[in-house]
Amino acid sequence: MIRPCAVVVLGALALLPLRALDPAESSRVSIAAAAARAVGSHDPDPFTRNPDWLAGPFLSPSELALISSHPINRAVDQDPRISVQDPENLPLIRLNDVRTRFIDDRLQESLRAGAVQVVILGAGLDSRAYRLRTPLEKARVIEIDKPATQEMKKRRVHDIFGAPPPNVTYAPADIDREKLADILRKAGFRPSERTFFIWEGGSMHHAERVVLEVLRAIAQSAPGSRMVMDFAYEDDVARAVKDPNSPQRRYDAAWGEPWLFGVPRHPGVEAFFRDLGFELLELMPVDGPVATRRYLTHRDLSIVGQGLDIYDPALITVVDLTIR
Repeated sequence: MIRPCAVVVLGALALLPLRALDPAESSRVSIAAAAARAVGSHDPDPFTRNPDWLAGPFLSPSELALISSHPINRAVDQDPRISVQDPENLPLIRLNDVRTRFIDDRLQESLRAGAVQVVILGAGLDSRAYRLRTPLEKARVIEIDKPATQEMKKRRVHDIFGAPPPNVTYAPADIDREKLADILRKAGFRPSERTFFIWEGGSMHHAERVVLEVLRAIAQSAPGSRMVMDFAYEDDVARAVKDPNSPQRRYDAAWGEPWLFGVPRHPGVEAFFRDLGFELLELMPVDGPVATRRYLTHRDLSIVGQGLDIYDPALITVVDLTIR
C-alpha cells in the first residue's frame, strides 16, 4: 500500500537551511558520480573495474571545479588504489562500481530480449549511449534532464565526439514541474514499444509525490518493459538528513540537491512496487554480500576498500523491475 508523504523525512528537512539548485546550475551530484565512475574505470583489475571508460573524458576542468569541495575531485587523477583508501571517496566509488555494472548488465539483457527504446531519467553524464553503441544501434535513447545539466552534457559530447549518435534524443525537462508522460510524448516516445528505463541516483532527490507520479507513468509502458533504479530506505534518509556529518548533508544538500525521499520498509519493497504496477525481478543492496561478490571482489579475492572504516548512514539498494 502506498503511504502518504513521509512526514518524518520532511519534518527533518524543515529544520535544515536548504538551498534549491538554481535553474542555471548544473547538477554537482551528477558530476561527483561521474568522477567516482572515472576513478573506478582506472582500476587495473578487470574483475572490479568500472566499465564507464568515458566518465573521465566527460569531465573537463570546468566540471571538476564545481565539485572542488569533495575529495573525489582530486581522486580522478590519482592511482585508484590510493583513492579507495580515502573514507570520503570509498562509498561513492563502490556505489558507482556496483550500480554501473548492474545497470549495464540488465540494459544489454533487455536489448537482447527485444527492447527498442531506452529512457534515462536524470541522465547527467551517463555515457551508455556513447560507449554501448553496438548494443544500442537499433534502439532509440531518450535522455531526460534539467536544461542546465543537459547543456553541460551536450557541450562535453560535442567536444569529444562532435555530435551525438543519431539515435539519441535530448529532452530538457524538470520532472518536479512537468509530467513524465508529457515529456516523453514531446520527445517522440512510443508507448506501445518495449522500453528499458534507467533512473540512477535520482529518486532520493525528489519529493514523494514526484517519485510516485514518475513510477506510475512508467508503469503504463508496454508490457515486458523494464526499469532499473536505485533508492534509499525512508528511515535511512531521515537519519542522514538530520546528521550534519553525513555526505547527504555535507555535499548533496550543500549543492542544492537534498535527499527528500526514501522507500518505506513496511509493508516492504516488493509490495511498494507491486502497488505501482511493477513486478520485482531482483533487489540488491550495494553493500550486501551479493553485490560484493559479484562486483567488488578482486581477482585475488580481496575486496575493494577492504579494511577501511566508512560512514554512510543511507546505503543504496538497486532494483530491477518489469512492467506487468
